[in-house]
Amino acid sequence: MWMFKQDSLITALEIGTSKVVAIVAELNESEAINIIGFGQSPSRGVLKGQIVDPKLAYADIRQAVKAAEEKADGELHQVYLGVTGQHITSNNYTGSHAIASLDRCITEQDIGDVMSNARRFNLAQGQHMIHVIRQQYMVDGQPLLNSPVGMAGSDLGVVLHAVQGYKDRLHAPVQLLRRMKLEAENIAFNGLASALAVLSPAQKAEGALVIDIGGGTTDYAICAGGVVCHSGVLAVGGDHVSQDLATGLGCSFQRAEDLKIKFGSAIVSEAARGQVREITNESGIIDRRVHIENLHRIMAERLKEIFAIIAAEMDRCDVADMAQSVVLCGGGAYIPEICTLAGKVLELPVQVGSGVNLHGPSTIIERPEYAAALGLLKFGAFDLARRRDAASTRIPLKQRLKNLLRIEH
Repeated sequence: MWMFKQDSLITALEIGTSKVVAIVAELNESEAINIIGFGQSPSRGVLKGQIVDPKLAYADIRQAVKAAEEKADGELHQVYLGVTGQHITSNNYTGSHAIASLDRCITEQDIGDVMSNARRFNLAQGQHMIHVIRQQYMVDGQPLLNSPVGMAGSDLGVVLHAVQGYKDRLHAPVQLLRRMKLEAENIAFNGLASALAVLSPAQKAEGALVIDIGGGTTDYAICAGGVVCHSGVLAVGGDHVSQDLATGLGCSFQRAEDLKIKFGSAIVSEAARGQVREITNESGIIDRRVHIENLHRIMAERLKEIFAIIAAEMDRCDVADMAQSVVLCGGGAYIPEICTLAGKVLELPVQVGSGVNLHGPSTIIERPEYAAALGLLKFGAFDLARRRDAASTRIPLKQRLKNLLRIEH
């Protein structure tokens, strides 16, 4: 193995409840992202997005990273790390600043002042800021997406979207990576990463809701006008669907998982009524008969609940009208008829997402379960470009935890 040129290399690492994924990409001179390495391992030490067994998690991460290194034929030292979990929350904050100059012309100094005012929010003890994203400026109450420098006005406002999580839970995977001599170059919320991966510029502008249904969590983000306007996490995912089936059908979790994959559906169709499947054990002997209609009904109820919670949260935060479509990703996107169910609950057109503006194997880019990791590659590309533009030196992780995606202008 040889050592990569680190200023053109991006490595994404997603430590999920069901799988660990590592993807290596090169950023060429034209800023195109080209995937050159991939590794995956089953995840055994993570529950609802949080590491609960460091020993098992270490082994699974090491396996995925090693596979990616072998495929890329190079040694990795830094990664862009995706994070999720119920501890992650988001809020919108506003700030205002009176223009004091005689000509009322807005300057760069005014921009800095209003951003500082908007950031004067209090975090709960133990919380760290993951992202602060500028949504829009306002001049005398009129919204603007672009910089208002040079415009005239008496009052300058700004709206920020902030994503925060608890420091100890954010640092747990970082510390685990350091044990294997890997540094977290930056961290990003998986929900935002998935949106980066699967939304086209037109979708970001028109307004879209991205829902990533993973094994232990469901992450979501709404983009409109080219920026993130809301995001969140539900501590419910595909594993909960399987657990519901295990309880309702009176079988083991693994048997329920197999039934979900083989016979599952997000809606109860007419064709399923009266259908019975005979299930054999490891010896090939029929030991169970499953009513498919019942299986579908159990799945539909849990999945409907997930979409209904997101819809209620969008209404609560007054962002429901911002989404014109829905994009599903994560392993849950494979469930048959899930787009139909999501469309009924959310009352929007729904599609399954795949990577946009990425180069590499279609078996990686087009698969919705890799959306978060693919988005981390894009996040890394933006981060590298920002560092190059600023000609900045390496910033300690503790400081970067406070500054990710903090747009100054």
